[in-house]
Amino acid sequence: MIRVLVVDDHPVLRAGLEAVLRAEPGFVCVGTAEDGLQMMAALRRTRPDVVILDRRLGDEDGIALCAGLRGEPIVPEVVLYTASDDPGLDELARAAGAYAVVGKTADINELFDALRLAVRGRGALA
Repeated sequence: MIRVLVVDDHPVLRAGLEAVLRAEPGFVCVGTAEDGLQMMAALRRTRPDVVILDRRLGDEDGIALCAGLRGEPIVPEVVLYTASDDPGLDELARAAGAYAVVGKTADINELFDALRLAVRGRGALA
């Protein structure tokens, strides 16, 4: 099972992602968070394999939060989830340590694929 933490400031989107993860074989949503502070607490409590991290969390920047994760003792993979179509975003996200960037308008299977590849890329799955 791939353990996923969902971090987004919109409650409906968090609930929706949690529901689709619950329905997709091979995934388990271990928690949700609406901001960086909740994310850090949830990371330490749940130890996810991968984090779906919103690009914008109110006043917080998902890219900066992703970069900040690199200093944690156990670092999950990160898939940045965004409504932005900024052409330079992929490069910024990867420099911050994100495995991939997935647009919020993408098909849900694209998000699932990114999550699977992120975890396989770090060797967490056999």
